[in-house]
Amino acid sequence: MEKDTKKKAKSVLVVDDEVTVCKSVRRILEREHLEVDEALSGKEALDMLDKKPYGVVITDMMMPGIGGMDLIRMIKEKRPEVSVIMITGYATIKTAVQAMKLGAFDYIPKPFTPEELSGVTVRAIERMKLYLEEEKEEVKKPKKEVEKGKGRYYILEHSWALIEDDGIVRIGMDDIFQKTAGDIINLDLPLEEDTIEQGRVCVRVTSTGLKIHKVWSPVTGKVIEVNEELNKDASLANKDPYGKGWLVRVRPTALEEELDDLVLLK
Repeated sequence: MEKDTKKKAKSVLVVDDEVTVCKSVRRILEREHLEVDEALSGKEALDMLDKKPYGVVITDMMMPGIGGMDLIRMIKEKRPEVSVIMITGYATIKTAVQAMKLGAFDYIPKPFTPEELSGVTVRAIERMKLYLEEEKEEVKKPKKEVEKGKGRYYILEHSWALIEDDGIVRIGMDDIFQKTAGDIINLDLPLEEDTIEQGRVCVRVTSTGLKIHKVWSPVTGKVIEVNEELNKDASLANKDPYGKGWLVRVRPTALEEELDDLVLLK
């Protein structure tokens, strides 16, 4: 069973109506020793998912027929364990955040580097393994961890925003992000007075094996404080992502509007 799970997790389906994109993604991921298949439409992808157990699906958002958003919804309804990554253009960041609200694991803005694609795919594989492990063992998050995560707004399984009494927003990565990234060895944090935007990179994470991961900001605003403790001990982000491992505090500029694209854990 464990062998079957590992094989399934390393099976990736790439969905794009452009053959050149499919082949490019395939070449990059095969260097990670992953088994990669290609589908040129959403319908073809769904047919292939019925015949073969994939751990990860990487899909373009803009496709004729069944588009990326509909494909995400259909996959998560039929195969909730599958990690879906969406490829999106610059003008569709808001839609990408909404896709994650629908159940997408993550998204990759165009253009992307081989390292970025490899990093997010490896995290997606780890997420799929976690899902199967939790399902098999009926593992639930410790009560303390669940309580810590409440009262925050999320880009699901990615980052959180906590609105403090003075209206300042504290931002961090959630427990699924840090678990799938692995042991964190460095964080490239923004500087005070920098402006960060919802759905764009606020922190770059380096984990063991020198894998690079991006933390998307849940809100737009000006950075007023950076967690300097992380420069001394990056592992705090693994050990206490909802507490001492927070990332930055920002003064938001479009909070009311942007909260609609986030998920509140009550």
